Amino acid sequence: MNTKEWEAFLLGATEEVRRRLSPLASRGGRGRTVGVGAAGDRTIYADRLAEDTLLDELRKVGGVKVLSEEAGDAGEAEGGTLAVVDPLDGSSNFERGIPFFCTSVAVVEAGTLDSVTVGVVRDLVTGDVYSARRGGGARKNGRAIRTSKAAEVAEAVVGVDLSRGPPGLAEGLAPLLGRVKRQVHLGANALEMCYLAEGKTDAFVDLRGTMRITDFAAAYLIAAEAGAVVTDGLGGKLSPEFDLAHRFSFVASANPAVHREILRLCRGWVSAVETRPKT
Repeated sequence: MNTKEWEAFLLGATEEVRRRLSPLASRGGRGRTVGVGAAGDRTIYADRLAEDTLLDELRKVGGVKVLSEEAGDAGEAEGGTLAVVDPLDGSSNFERGIPFFCTSVAVVEAGTLDSVTVGVVRDLVTGDVYSARRGGGARKNGRAIRTSKAAEVAEAVVGVDLSRGPPGLAEGLAPLLGRVKRQVHLGANALEMCYLAEGKTDAFVDLRGTMRITDFAAAYLIAAEAGAVVTDGLGGKLSPEFDLAHRFSFVASANPAVHREILRLCRGWVSAVETRPKT
């Protein structure tokens, strides 16, 4: 399939996930544990249901290898195309009945961020769907979206993920946290990146060193195609491995001016981490 066909296919596949999860989201037992995923996190029934639905849909295509947060390597081992899947991003929100969770799928040709060709993230609560094809811009429900024009961090609403961060993270990011207009974190990173893409927020910062490619690949393309600047914590090229064992940090901003200021405000923490002896 070409990228346009892939996008259309994934719009349907992620809508099928929403259709199957909606009844479960509205009743009790949302957090029933059914195992441990390939990434090491507890798997709830909703994770498994979302993943099974996506895998069933992807099998209709054929020739697709899958990297999923729950199952790990799946699909066809020799497939020429890789689908990077987070079946249910925001599982904790789902479990507690907090209405902010999504499903995301990226199509990748060569195992690098530069080779992500299609990304789709669907809000499983509202049904809103964000999508992008490389070189074709980003869309929400089919309409073009762009990042905000915030001029400086003091005007910005910035997502900062501090969840289970290393000791000293909050203190290390105090210069940033004390400067922003408002700091938010809603608990589903892929969807928060899409909020950046459409200008609802002005940046998203995750310097915990725990991000996985399954949570990131689709939303990265959407944000980048909408105009976001996305780098590592030092402002360098982001080159994560397409492997569940690999973890990384990133900074994503609406425009270069905001990005430069955020990197400056985070420099103390990032520099300390970079020079810390490896154990």
